[in-house]
Amino acid sequence: MKDPALFYELQKTCLGTAAIVWREGKSCPRIVHIYLPAPAETIRMKLRIAFPGAARKTCGTVDKLRDGICAFMEGRAAPFETGAFDIGRVPPYHRKVLGAMATIPRGKVSSYGGVALKTGVPGGARAAGQGCGKNPFPIVFPCHRVVRSDRTLGGFGGGLRLKRALLEMEGIQFDSDGKVKPEFILR
Repeated sequence: MKDPALFYELQKTCLGTAAIVWREGKSCPRIVHIYLPAPAETIRMKLRIAFPGAARKTCGTVDKLRDGICAFMEGRAAPFETGAFDIGRVPPYHRKVLGAMATIPRGKVSSYGGVALKTGVPGGARAAGQGCGKNPFPIVFPCHRVVRSDRTLGGFGGGLRLKRALLEMEGIQFDSDGKVKPEFILR
């Protein structure tokens, strides 16, 4: 069976250009991937490599998601409807990680171990970290809100500078050592 045609839409934000990759679905468009903001040429290169046949095109579902990402990047709370996300392409454990990340409220962070605990895998911080790192829908499933147990940032596909900027936009503060202040840790 041939893969359906893939499309993408770009969106300039205050932190760079973001991209949404999608395909036609039976009843609605299906979001396949979101690229975090980066320089526009970097985003275009990533699209050419990962989705070489994708064409630029938009639709109402993508427009709504794009508007939510813009609001988020402007520091406003943005609820995201995830019904059009192609979650079925995500491995089962990583889906649990996505679900756990979705419960971390704006203005709070959780540890990788905390995410693992919510997935039913106590002591599975490394596995949770892998799930965060392979998140195809950043911002919507907020992997930037997951930090190490020592309150340092850990990793992030968009780079630690972007991770910190996103957290600061949500009101999270850091101490003089660059660690998230304890009052912002989800308990």
